[in-house]
Amino acid sequence: MPPAQLALATPAAFAATLRPGRRLYVAGCGGQPDAVLDALAARPEALKGSVIAGVWIPGVLGRDMSALGATVETIFMTPELRAGFAAGRVRHRPLHYSDAYAWLSGPARMDVALLRVSSPRNGIVSLGLAHDFSPAAVASGAEVVAVVDPAVPFVPDGVTLPLSRIAALVDGASPLPDLRDAAPSPAFTAMARHAASLIRDGDTVQSGIGPAAAAVLRMLSSHRRLSLHAGLLSDAGLDLLREGAARRATAGVWLGSAGRAAELAEERRVAWRPVGHTHDILTLAAIPNFVAINSAVEVDLFGQTNSEVIGGRQISGHGGAADFARGARRSPGGRSLVTLLSTGGKGVSRIVAALSRATPVAVTRADADYVVTEHGVADLRHTDLDTRAERLIAIAAPEHRETLAREWEGIRRAM
Repeated sequence: MPPAQLALATPAAFAATLRPGRRLYVAGCGGQPDAVLDALAARPEALKGSVIAGVWIPGVLGRDMSALGATVETIFMTPELRAGFAAGRVRHRPLHYSDAYAWLSGPARMDVALLRVSSPRNGIVSLGLAHDFSPAAVASGAEVVAVVDPAVPFVPDGVTLPLSRIAALVDGASPLPDLRDAAPSPAFTAMARHAASLIRDGDTVQSGIGPAAAAVLRMLSSHRRLSLHAGLLSDAGLDLLREGAARRATAGVWLGSAGRAAELAEERRVAWRPVGHTHDILTLAAIPNFVAINSAVEVDLFGQTNSEVIGGRQISGHGGAADFARGARRSPGGRSLVTLLSTGGKGVSRIVAALSRATPVAVTRADADYVVTEHGVADLRHTDLDTRAERLIAIAAPEHRETLAREWEGIRRAM
């Protein structure tokens, strides 16, 4: 559609034009078009027989997409989706980030892509705060519905779309994600200090979401010549650029304070790229000294990590941890770190003898390099089974070490 024919529709006016029975990609994070989703919530008949697909990270702009009246397909389980999952309205796909991007690029068969974008400039819009999966849906040929939000920055180096590629423009401001880094606890600080000891000046660092990642990045302020390459950029990562510890960053989404989003319009040291680049194994393998830092729910004595299940309940998804761990393994001088506190709620050990039955493995034992808790570092590279078990027990909470050693003896006798 020629740009001259595009006019800003209201969210309600757009919702009234949507035909039932379509497959809709809905962007997540700072690209989530909540103004249009609110309008669709008021017209549940508009989504009759439809499918909504996307990647919505737990804890970011929580919303029950299944409450909109459509079937939902996604790779993460969130608290908001639990009821829909139990009722069969949510289809959870156990995909790595790299595989989810490939799925959305074609096999997902999306008809419409709903994206929140910047205000147009010179005939183009910027994806602003979320460049992760939307380019895949666009590349698949989906009709693009661009929800214009003046609060979304037009970033200097990121994915843009010409107005000629957009089927409809919608006027739709809504609150941006506001994920401020909480002050780390003493345990997180101790864990972060151990992790930072494994990072050298000049390394390229990837970190995930959450307090563990933020604590590690905060501990790197005295490093120099770092680069950042990750799925996300947070306040802590932006601060490393501002403080001179990092020289440049590559990321897919902004997951920091809403009040700092405007800073990104002037930040030329950040390259915003889709998951097809940020999580690509060949891209990662070509980065010397790439250090992947990711969190886990628990790690067993084989070195396997669980990142998505607690007590048998699906609480998240595979995410990008395995993509980054394997990329670090292929990188010259690369390293992969799994970080976690040694205990969870009610003092339960997060270093366990073996993962429970039916628990999915996010990072396999063959991909494990280092596991870090507040009690130290377990170097698992090239180790035999007994050595890695010993090293993992040594960084477990002291009150659980004897039990873990006894359980390992039983496992070994049964082998």
